[in-house]
Amino acid sequence: MTSQTPEYLQSELPAIQLFQKLGYTYLDGSTNEERSSIREVILESRLKGAIKRLNPWLNENNVNNAFKEITSVVATSLMEANETIHKLLSCQEYTPKQIVDGKETYKGVSFIDFENIDNNEFLVVNQMKFRGLEKNSIPDIVVFINGMPLAVIECKSPKALGAETEAIGDLQHYQIQSEKLFKYNQVCVGIYKHGGRYGAIGAREEHYQVFKVKDTTALQAILGHEPTPQDILLYSIFKKEYFLDLIRNFVIYQVSEGSKIKILPRYQQIRATNKTIKRLQDENKGGVVWHTQGSGKSITMLYLATKLRREESGFKNPTIIIMTDRTDLDDQISNTFRRCGFPNPIQATSVRHLKQLLQDDYGKTITTTIHKFQETDEDGNIIKVSNEEIEVVSEKENLFVMVDEAHRSQYGFLAGFMRQALKNAKFIAFTGTPIDTEQKSTLGKFYGGGYLDIYNIKQSVEDGATLPILYEDGIPELYVEKELLEKQFEYYFEKETDEKKAKLKQEATSLKKYMSGKQRIKRIAEHIIDHYKNKIYPDGYKGMVVCYNRPSAIAYKKAFDKLKAAGKHGFSSRVVMSFAPKKDPDEYFKLATPDTEVKQAIEDFKLPFGDDTQLNKAGKKQFNNDALMIVSDMLLTGYDVPVAMVMYLDKPLKAHNLLQAIARVNRTRGAKAAGLIVDYCGIANHLVDAMKIFSGDLEPADVMVNISAEITRLRLRHNCLVAFFQDMGIDRKKNRQDYIDRAVHHLEPIDIRDTFKDLLKRFNKSLNIILPDEAALEYKDDFTLYNQIRLEASNAYMDKTLQISKDESKKLQSLIDEHLRAKGITSLLDEPVSIIDVEKFQQEIDKTLNPKSKELKRTNRLKHKITVELEKNPDFYQPLSDKLEALIKARRENRITQLELFAEYDKIQEKILNKNKEAENLGFQTEREFAVFKTMETQMGWEAKGITQNLFTALEGELSITDWHHKNDVVKAVRVKIKDGLRGKVDAKELPKLAVSLVDLIKRN
Repeated sequence: MTSQTPEYLQSELPAIQLFQKLGYTYLDGSTNEERSSIREVILESRLKGAIKRLNPWLNENNVNNAFKEITSVVATSLMEANETIHKLLSCQEYTPKQIVDGKETYKGVSFIDFENIDNNEFLVVNQMKFRGLEKNSIPDIVVFINGMPLAVIECKSPKALGAETEAIGDLQHYQIQSEKLFKYNQVCVGIYKHGGRYGAIGAREEHYQVFKVKDTTALQAILGHEPTPQDILLYSIFKKEYFLDLIRNFVIYQVSEGSKIKILPRYQQIRATNKTIKRLQDENKGGVVWHTQGSGKSITMLYLATKLRREESGFKNPTIIIMTDRTDLDDQISNTFRRCGFPNPIQATSVRHLKQLLQDDYGKTITTTIHKFQETDEDGNIIKVSNEEIEVVSEKENLFVMVDEAHRSQYGFLAGFMRQALKNAKFIAFTGTPIDTEQKSTLGKFYGGGYLDIYNIKQSVEDGATLPILYEDGIPELYVEKELLEKQFEYYFEKETDEKKAKLKQEATSLKKYMSGKQRIKRIAEHIIDHYKNKIYPDGYKGMVVCYNRPSAIAYKKAFDKLKAAGKHGFSSRVVMSFAPKKDPDEYFKLATPDTEVKQAIEDFKLPFGDDTQLNKAGKKQFNNDALMIVSDMLLTGYDVPVAMVMYLDKPLKAHNLLQAIARVNRTRGAKAAGLIVDYCGIANHLVDAMKIFSGDLEPADVMVNISAEITRLRLRHNCLVAFFQDMGIDRKKNRQDYIDRAVHHLEPIDIRDTFKDLLKRFNKSLNIILPDEAALEYKDDFTLYNQIRLEASNAYMDKTLQISKDESKKLQSLIDEHLRAKGITSLLDEPVSIIDVEKFQQEIDKTLNPKSKELKRTNRLKHKITVELEKNPDFYQPLSDKLEALIKARRENRITQLELFAEYDKIQEKILNKNKEAENLGFQTEREFAVFKTMETQMGWEAKGITQNLFTALEGELSITDWHHKNDVVKAVRVKIKDGLRGKVDAKELPKLAVSLVDLIKRN
């Protein structure tokens, strides 16, 4: 190459100049002065000199042996050789026998001095030629430390089309042609002035990473000008202390899809690890790391554990606990640590085992679940432990606890127990979805500080660390055979009271019954198979089907199997869910994956399609042909499955639960350009809300609450609760059962019961905010006590005639299955839209709608609004419902244009909007009052207004009682007062029926 090419002038030369400013010695590789042949990749004199310099105790024979050890590695593959050499470099694994001071010793040999940087020789060489299989390789730049080629850099002109791809392609080509050079390689870099990426040997292009930093002040001072993206990348990796840190603490090897791969850190993993170490060193406290799903939190935890172990970190061989809240996450992290070669991670198997491990002074790495801090008896039953009985398991100062997905509300008292049992531990929380603004938390105090580091969804997608997620809607077109349904309902339940019928109708129209409708699931299953067959399977990717509940998961499996038997597809599907063969229906055992096979099934699903009888060299499966994984609750968090491209979502998830679920499909793999969510239950608005909360930069003040103020409030609310029962004269601590029995008797009157519920609700709320802080633990016994009293009182004073039996629930489901019809699945979007930019997501949903879709969307929205409100105010909405049906029919028969249809829709919407104004003009303050007025108006015309107002004045006391509609005696009192208020104003024969109707109407509002 001539020195006048843009590649040299704008990329290679500036790179060499930056290396020189960083203290590297420059050597023109074309002179080839230090090697006897281009077959050699090691600078022998420099490496032998370093071995002598770093290990002055070695005799000449062992210097030669050490040189031979690192230059003659025997391995079956490049990756195996690279891993072996990395261990020699970073772990002093070569320990030759030598007589020192008359004693036989075995001491580890250093090939790099990681503590004293200046003890090493840093060399940057350009245009050095290496022997190739077919053609010799001439990388633009090779970086040597102590004579070993630890980095290869390929430079491209910023004007070249596809410069980055071309650079990475060259690096991959060199690895094939000149494999020997890459046995020592720790990082490969492709640069082109305006950008660049770095990756490990064997990495595909999509796994090469960018490196971003916010503060470039130090680099600018070195350069004397504004740094280019190329400068930032090279400085961030190759500043001497940074490069040595990367080699020693941030290189790992693990098995993926049956093959060994090398993993280098992403920039946010280095940043979070080093910021955490610094805070622990400087302030002796932890904090919260918010890194979005798919950005490698488990690996970051491993990097942190590695650096905590380093002697120079100053933590004196610490004990490290990796804490999760679920056994499957515990298994996942344990396996990650083991696969990456982390020394001796121990998975605590029980409470006693955990205590035993923690009481040992020797530094260990332990993985466990939060629930190990819950006492159990020999049969596994939970033992209630008071605050005073909590055992301090360890008082060690050098104990560090990393908590995965630390925001979960179910930690509660267990987290408090953990904090008290580990008195002096430092806690570091890792979460992909921080607490939202409505659930402010004391995590700041619990973990020792605010956010240590933030890496959100937008940043991850911009960096290519995760893929964008596209949203596609699939709306089931449903209709109810209303008249037939009502007739059969009356046939089944004609003997029940009006109150029981109302309860049954409420259950029949519940989301659970709707989501489980057989016709609905059948149509969605057909759509899933068609969508998967045409859009996902041709590219070799898999899908997950997320169902409303376990019965729905089984229903989907049956639907898929039926379609397969009918020749509609040839895909294998698998249900993964928890079930108990003795308690659950037989079909669960027949159709769901047995518990003994779940772990293997979950791992196998990660493999690509292919001949599943083939094994790799290690004797492990290489392929798996399950196309669809059907789940309800399992695998929605922490399950890393890059081969999954689509999630068919039929479960109304919200907030962090929603984002954690959909992130299953955002992992990079091959040519996969995006993950896809197909929504069958209308979660678009929930998705927008979740993205607004979790995709931006939240300040600690947004999610942390003032602990001192809340503790004061908790104390006051606790005192009020205790004082409520003080007249009973029973010591709640000494005579607990007597206290409970007397309290339940005391709560028999409804008004006293309602006051107690309100006091308890306030107490529970304050306690929930305080947890998991230790200040909450003193209230643990009373929390259990008063909530038990509430439960026993609810059971004691429950109207059992209104309870719905299992048989009645099954009858209701069969009615829904029979009369809820599904025509098919409709999409309102012409094409999937990205959810990453929230504002654009909202805009695209509207912008990409075609005229037909707009009409369908407006029709469905209006129909949904009227259907939802119809029960609450039938006399207002029924005429609008009739009008809407007439308009739909007219449009279907082409008797009106779309423009005319929309004009009529506008009129209906205007009536709905003006409803509140009409209510206000009449003097009604609530929807409830106006709904009753509209019903009364059909009965008595102009008198309805005054009668309605008088009725609500009379009912003021009953309607102010908390949950009055669930209390049979209050409901009866309301009905009696309505009868009294209407007596003489309506026909006596119609009065009981009208009173029941009005009570139902008031309940619904």
